[in-house]
Amino acid sequence: MLNYLIPPILGGIIALSTNWLAIKMLFRPHKAKYIFGLRIPFTPGLIPKERTRLTAKMAEAISTRLLTPEVLAAELSDPALWPLPDITIGNALESLGIKDIGPVASSLKTAADKLLPKVLDQIHLFEASALDVKLAELTYKVVDENLSTLASIFVSKEKIYASIKNNLLSYLSASENYEALREQLHTAIDSLIPMAQDFMDEKVFDINIRDGLTMHFAKQKHVVVRVLTVIASYIAKNMPIQAMIENKLNSFDVAEAEDLILTVAGRELRLIVWLGGVLGFIIGSLTLVL
Repeated sequence: MLNYLIPPILGGIIALSTNWLAIKMLFRPHKAKYIFGLRIPFTPGLIPKERTRLTAKMAEAISTRLLTPEVLAAELSDPALWPLPDITIGNALESLGIKDIGPVASSLKTAADKLLPKVLDQIHLFEASALDVKLAELTYKVVDENLSTLASIFVSKEKIYASIKNNLLSYLSASENYEALREQLHTAIDSLIPMAQDFMDEKVFDINIRDGLTMHFAKQKHVVVRVLTVIASYIAKNMPIQAMIENKLNSFDVAEAEDLILTVAGRELRLIVWLGGVLGFIIGSLTLVL
């Protein structure tokens, strides 16, 4: 009976042992071992020995195949990933102590006071600008629509626009008109605030931030993805993502990396060991048949 039992049992033990040893040799020993100054073969283990090359390949694969701009943009465009508050815009502003937009008027007036002198100093840039061309075209259109064909023979559209533009620029450039312009801006701001307040009360304050942004993302997802792709491409191009991943992987202690891998794939590795034992047992049994 022993003649029939020993071959399959011995085959199973040998196969199980060799599989277990092979898996251990992936990680162990962590450092090279020496006898009389000579390095013992297969030390350190495969992963510690090839650590630099493996981390470089893993970093390259992650940065070029997994963390691509397209993948990042597609993931980031999902509103579920963003911590959007489930409250209305009105409630959010009220939590900040803002119940109406009245105080915005003073801020706008302050901004206008700072901006107006800069605009007037650069008024000469209006000449030959895109706005100059558009206003000229609009003037020509109005003249054509309101003057008969006969009258247009005696009236130069170019002269009309040139006169309007020169008078306007002269008025804006005159320092004595600064206060009048400033007051007109303040009056315009004061008249716009009530309308803006009504619009906010009726259309904006009751909007749920999370629902509103989710709906907007759904409607404009292609635009959002395109913008995020550009941003992700810039990051991928200008940030050393591959080097960052490689440095992070190399910073792991070998024992820590072994524990991590065994935690994730320990069950599968044990299965390989026992599967080797089963196959060894089967092969040992076949030798009896053969």
